[in-house]
Amino acid sequence: MLKKRNNLLLIGFWLIVSATFAQQQQATDAAPRKKEIKKESKYKFPLLNGLVVGVDLYSPVANLFGQKYGNYEASLELNMYNRFFPTWEIGIGRADNKPEDMNFTYVGKVALYNRIGVNYNFRYNSDGPGTFFIGLRYGFSSFKYDITDITIESPYWETKYDNLSITGQKSRAQWIEVLGGIRVRLYKDLMMGWTIRYKWLIKAKDNADSSPWFIPGYGNRGSSLGITYSIYYKFPLGKKKNNKENIVPKK
Repeated sequence: MLKKRNNLLLIGFWLIVSATFAQQQQATDAAPRKKEIKKESKYKFPLLNGLVVGVDLYSPVANLFGQKYGNYEASLELNMYNRFFPTWEIGIGRADNKPEDMNFTYVGKVALYNRIGVNYNFRYNSDGPGTFFIGLRYGFSSFKYDITDITIESPYWETKYDNLSITGQKSRAQWIEVLGGIRVRLYKDLMMGWTIRYKWLIKAKDNADSSPWFIPGYGNRGSSLGITYSIYYKFPLGKKKNNKENIVPKK
């Protein structure tokens, strides 16, 4: 009799527990889902936002006004989020100039140079016509040069030696540049901009009888400042984000 009673109690207990769980499950299913929140994307532009090709016009214009040396270059930039711009600059440098207050003519043969680095755009989420950026470059070049029309005077002997030459000189150089600039939109994806560069010469190979006065890509060895004025065109790679918000369930 006692055993039968205990079995009845156990059956009743399990019926009560099962009913309780069933009610809780129904309440959970019937309860309204928690409100979803929306998280705004950090960037208005896609990761691959375009390729930017540029051509520097500063040296060609300076040559028109009498400068007899210069760098002639083009650049390629990958636009990432409109914020980061990995950059490759490639060009040629040449010189045929008699430096002021010097007793020689420096002839730098046409030589290739490269600069690699990155730009950072402070106005990366702006649709405005202007941007402001800073950047860093590492530059390197190998080149040849001649020093001609050397004039040496000897006050003691009152003798003047003209037309001496040192030819077939070879050198190579490396340098770092920190730069800042502005860029404005002229029409759609066509842009123009100024860049000011501060340069540190890491190393330049000197020869037994001479030192390079002009370094392709760096410029006049005695100057630490440089300027470029360029025209740019952007080739789009991705569509601009329509600023839709990503839906993230609230925990």
